[in-house]
Amino acid sequence: MRTRLFISLGVAAFLLWHAFEQFSMQAGGIAGVFAIVWFVFALLVVGGNLSALLHERHKKKSGTIDTRTVLESRKAVQTQGRRLRA
Repeated sequence: MRTRLFISLGVAAFLLWHAFEQFSMQAGGIAGVFAIVWFVFALLVVGGNLSALLHERHKKKSGTIDTRTVLESRKAVQTQGRRLRA
């Protein structure tokens, strides 16, 4: 998962760098609106990937349990209980 986040972050940073040269935020009309909205969404992508990287690092340090593991174990216990009752 960490590799995917780094790749996504790198691609988003490259697209921001490339788009910064291409788009003009001072342009009037729909071109200017498109450039601003595009940059906002691109910054949200970068922020989301950074947040996921930091959250993953924090999760490893604190030793939290993945919720999917807990839910899967609960389902296993429930299905075993049903088998014993039948």
